Amino acid sequence: MFGALAVIFVLGAAGLWFLMGDGDDARVYGELGKQLNGLKQAHFDQFWGCALPGTNLASLKTNTDLHSQLEGRATERGQNYALHLREKCAPKLTDIEPTLDTLIVPEDLKAPVTGMKAATSKLRSGVSGLISYLDNAELKYDAVAAAVYLDNITRGWFEFRTSHAELNKVLKARLETR
Repeated sequence: MFGALAVIFVLGAAGLWFLMGDGDDARVYGELGKQLNGLKQAHFDQFWGCALPGTNLASLKTNTDLHSQLEGRATERGQNYALHLREKCAPKLTDIEPTLDTLIVPEDLKAPVTGMKAATSKLRSGVSGLISYLDNAELKYDAVAAAVYLDNITRGWFEFRTSHAELNKVLKARLETR
């Protein structure tokens, strides 16, 4: 009888530990989801709201859509657009990578978080290049010359969104199984 009670106690303790561990796991994933989605809203989305004022960002479905929006502003506003990007928009991207570096993420979220960092780096590089290109007051805008910068920007945008969607897919799956 004492042995049966010991087995029941061990099984009960193991079950309790499992349930409590599950709660911690769900809490960790829930908190990470809040942080990472908040980071996207506070920096990535804010950057695009600044860089493309008056544009319905939800209507941008492809790199071509984004490329057209950026090229239209660069063509029309040139150096003034560069100034706007440099002073008002680009600073919104600076905290993404350092914030992502400080997070301790579970193994199944490392790839999407790394993808978000790499995409942000590509995006920042493209924006910086476009600003430098447009900064020339004597410049006659050339779509071919600007394409390298716009391509980096649109790739960074696409890859960030793809990595973020992958991250949310993993988070959702982890939280639904709990």
